[in-house]
Amino acid sequence: MSTSVLRLQDVRRLLRSAEEYELSAMAVQRLKWFQYNLEHGGNVSLTCRHFGISRSTYLRWAERFDATDIRTLEEFSRRPHTVRLPETETRTVELIKKIRMEKPLLGKEAVTQILKQEHGVTLSSSTVGRIIKRHSLFFAPTESHLSKRSASEESSTLRLPVPEKVSGEGEADIDDPFLSLASGITS
Repeated sequence: MSTSVLRLQDVRRLLRSAEEYELSAMAVQRLKWFQYNLEHGGNVSLTCRHFGISRSTYLRWAERFDATDIRTLEEFSRRPHTVRLPETETRTVELIKKIRMEKPLLGKEAVTQILKQEHGVTLSSSTVGRIIKRHSLFFAPTESHLSKRSASEESSTLRLPVPEKVSGEGEADIDDPFLSLASGITS
């Protein structure tokens, strides 16, 4: 719904009941955009400058917003509804793994030829390359294979640290190096 149809009193009512609707902080912020816009005669440029957002961002949310459905102010997942699963048979992946273990320096084109000649399996070299990368089939003791193996291991084990203890509301540990860097305070 466009903000030209939206009334200021509706936006103020929604802001007052934002907690009741369990709106996220960003959804409340978007409501404040619309309130400011309506209070200033519908001036989109002024609103965008005031909040430090781009005009396209404001217009996208204004187009999406429907005052009768407050959930339209919330972010939604951009993930596809369905994600394709790899269609290559497990047997074929095992054959590629076996070939790469026996001859770790063979490229995807050579592996494709061996698959076709010795096993009767026809795949494109691009598919073979994706399988090698997806399953981290880098076995050679070369620097490039070692770096690819370690990068694969790091990405599979990378996790963000979970804080053990949460400070009381409004409190912060000034000795925390991340807070010190973020605030510009150094010890």
